[in-house]
Amino acid sequence: MPEATLITCSFRGDLDVCRMLCESIDRFVPATIPHSLYVPRADLPLFADLASDRRIVAAQEDLLPRWFRKLPLPGPEWRRRLRLPRRNMYVTPYSPLVRGWIAQQIMKIAATANASAEIVAHIDSDNVFIRPLKLEHLARDGKVRIYRNPEMVDLETHRVWQETAGELLGLPASRYYGAEYINPFVVWRRSVIRGMIERIEAIAGRDWRIVLARTPHFAEYVLYGVYADKVLGLDAAGLMPESFTLCHSRWGDEFAGAEDEESFVRSLRPEQVTCLIQSTIDTSMTKRQAIFDRVAALAAEQDQEAARLAGSASR
Repeated sequence: MPEATLITCSFRGDLDVCRMLCESIDRFVPATIPHSLYVPRADLPLFADLASDRRIVAAQEDLLPRWFRKLPLPGPEWRRRLRLPRRNMYVTPYSPLVRGWIAQQIMKIAATANASAEIVAHIDSDNVFIRPLKLEHLARDGKVRIYRNPEMVDLETHRVWQETAGELLGLPASRYYGAEYINPFVVWRRSVIRGMIERIEAIAGRDWRIVLARTPHFAEYVLYGVYADKVLGLDAAGLMPESFTLCHSRWGDEFAGAEDEESFVRSLRPEQVTCLIQSTIDTSMTKRQAIFDRVAALAAEQDQEAARLAGSASR
């Protein structure tokens, strides 16, 4: 059984960036860490060539119960023209209409609960690896990493996600449980996810997927973090909190020009192993790949310098 596994949920609109992710995994991630790529069943032929000995390409629908039914919607181009949601929508007999973002979070929880490894790392398709991933990035001394940043994000959405997590987990009401847990490259422990599912079902008295389908606003990473932190306790959960991100990220803002791109590249930190340029940023695939290549080159320089300093210190 593998010690760790990677999970990605994607769709045809992110095919090109997902291909970059897969190429980076094959370059920087040990072959002993498999990769599961979940896409809508209709998109399987588009992603089929990404399957390999270390990567399965499977249908997202297999992660959902049969009573989740996807609404028939046109392709990405017509969705843009008609201003329809970018993601799919689902109907169930137990809930109001379920947004694709909520369904995807349910998929990620289900994929983790059924994963072949205890250590599960979630990486979105607009993210890439830019230096070698080592198992110690994910776990050390028997404890699995949890991103836990005590600095509060002062946004209403984050407050709602925290409040909702407390409600789902049966905790005293609060709009902030002491930390933020959302990050572009997040590591989960399978046994903790299974415990979280049991807790949600115990509090609500029904299937956890029904509970979450009826919850219009929640964040899976916050739900996991609050459960591990405030229900189990991090030591009991076998988790090691780290407040720094493993991902070098560009969110929202377009690149203003060459100087802005260079500033982004040079701000890479030595502990960061992935690089994300949000898929909605209007950057060509050629430019996106060029930036990733420059970040990877800088990462190699940083690693070489760190090895040189370590060698000098040992002499």
